[in-house]
Amino acid sequence: MESAEWEALRAELDRAGVSGAEDLGRFVSNVEFFEASAFDEKAAMQVLLDALPRLADARLVSAVAGHLRRPWARPHAFDGLLGAFDRWATVDSTAAWHLGDALGSAATIDRLDVLLRVCRTPEYGTARQMPVLALGRFKKSADVAPVLIELIHDPEVGLHAMGALRRVIGASEALAHVEEVERAHRGTSLGDQAARQAKKLRKAQPAR
Repeated sequence: MESAEWEALRAELDRAGVSGAEDLGRFVSNVEFFEASAFDEKAAMQVLLDALPRLADARLVSAVAGHLRRPWARPHAFDGLLGAFDRWATVDSTAAWHLGDALGSAATIDRLDVLLRVCRTPEYGTARQMPVLALGRFKKSADVAPVLIELIHDPEVGLHAMGALRRVIGASEALAHVEEVERAHRGTSLGDQAARQAKKLRKAQPAR
């Protein structure tokens, strides 16, 4: 059941002239079977960012984050998402995860230092998963690979770090690091994840 905050935000969007406000929080990935959302996410961006600091409904926060995780929100949405992420990271894990997903999407090279700090803050828990995965977009930065090699040993984000590491240094170089995780964490969930990733990386090796 939606809280009063949903209708209040829809009314705010209406006043700002944003079309399709009734579809706030509605996400459609397959328009063959479902009617496309009429919500103009791009036009709504500033209204959503202005509303984020005062929202108390975790489901609405997750929905707003979902609307802000688009490439066109980069980098304008980054600071607002960072503030909300920091606020929700220890309050509601689901809202924090969605905010982290949007934060990673909104990051640019100019804010990479902040994104790296977020990824290396264990207090943020699994909310760091998508920011860690987003590090794979910054393979030209010399700062990224060492952080990912550190994070592949973190049970909360290790799988995402392995995926990003492959993008940054390539399958051949990543394999040795992932095999080290497999050995160091054998018998754990992280060790099992590393074993599966190592198998995929071996298959990606060029034929000899």
